[in-house]
Amino acid sequence: MNNIKNLEDINIYLDKLRINKFDGEYNLSRMRDLMSFLGNPQKNLNIIHVAGTSGKTSTCYYVASLLKQAGYTTGLSVSPHIDEINERLQINLSPVKISEYTIFFNEFCKELETFNQNITNFEFFIAMAFWYFNKIKVDYAIIEVGIGGLLDGTNIADNSNKICVITDIGLDHTKLLGNTIKLIAKQKAGIIKKHNQVFCYKQNSVVDNVIKNEANKFKARLHHPKHYKYNLNLNRYQKRNFLLAKSVVDYIIEKDNKPSLNLEQIKNASNIIIPGRFEVIKFKNKTIILDGAHNPQKINSLVDNVLKIYPNQTTRVLIALLSSDKQKNKEILLSLKEITNKVTITQLGALNDQELETKYEMFRPILDKLGVNYIGQPKTALSSSINSSENILIITGSFYLVSKYRKALIPKLNK
Repeated sequence: MNNIKNLEDINIYLDKLRINKFDGEYNLSRMRDLMSFLGNPQKNLNIIHVAGTSGKTSTCYYVASLLKQAGYTTGLSVSPHIDEINERLQINLSPVKISEYTIFFNEFCKELETFNQNITNFEFFIAMAFWYFNKIKVDYAIIEVGIGGLLDGTNIADNSNKICVITDIGLDHTKLLGNTIKLIAKQKAGIIKKHNQVFCYKQNSVVDNVIKNEANKFKARLHHPKHYKYNLNLNRYQKRNFLLAKSVVDYIIEKDNKPSLNLEQIKNASNIIIPGRFEVIKFKNKTIILDGAHNPQKINSLVDNVLKIYPNQTTRVLIALLSSDKQKNKEILLSLKEITNKVTITQLGALNDQELETKYEMFRPILDKLGVNYIGQPKTALSSSINSSENILIITGSFYLVSKYRKALIPKLNK
């Protein structure tokens, strides 16, 4: 019997007992066995399942926020978490308190004592989310896909009343999902099950055709967002995510014969902080933007937002490039040229400055124009970047980097 008392105990437990990475398999076999072992709690839930390349987490948060304004009790599971692990279990947008989380964690582990297969951490988190949300009987469970959709652990949810949301699609995780937009769209649209309601924007013809074909195959109903006109304090991309979420919630409210949200409720729903997604904080005399953009599509959105919201401002970027994809890293660096000629590259692992410089030598012409410096120690990199002369500091390239720095910055802000 486990006696887990705090987050440190939870992390130790997961490190010792679980598979931290895929073991070469990417399928739903273990997840099916696991959920069957637990009695398939996901089948008792009203599920809103969110897939896509960009905007998944923001859309999840906005769906939860709008439903909260409408009087529903929501469960929200997002991936990855930014600050602490309990963000993966949220009720009405509040992470379950650590004291309560550890109680349920112990209870869930006890449930799994006789399950005879090793599972990944992600499979553990998703199974626990379905189990917990069913246990406390939320009105709607909002579940963010981890990677892809078709073979993702969350896709064990095959309820006919499931609502599918597919955000903007681009190239990412190509080793797992395929190296074309069509293949990736097929994976994302793989969350669609028989008779589901499917919400997405019209994108390019390739993506649209894949989603339409999958919807037709499963006799699912395809919805495109209405042309709402609200004066919201959101950047262009977050407004796009919010209005997609609004379409979903409008459908639910109409289906359930509940009153429409008024303008005050809509604005309240939009005024939430989404950790690590173009999150703006003030520190000393500097504006710091935390954004876990880790692919070219997300970096382009970040750059576009900075150009529109902070024109004529001096900008520095602090980035970790975790991908080994040379073309992907090149596209990211070329995009950054539009907003800055000051970039600090750091690393979560233990590389010194010379090793980092050697790692990115292939991008020398681009890096020279960006005025790059290499600081291998993240703590030193942050201190140096904060003390630089630029008005704006953007921390990006990795949710893990954003998480590390957010924990360092927020407590200081609250002192």
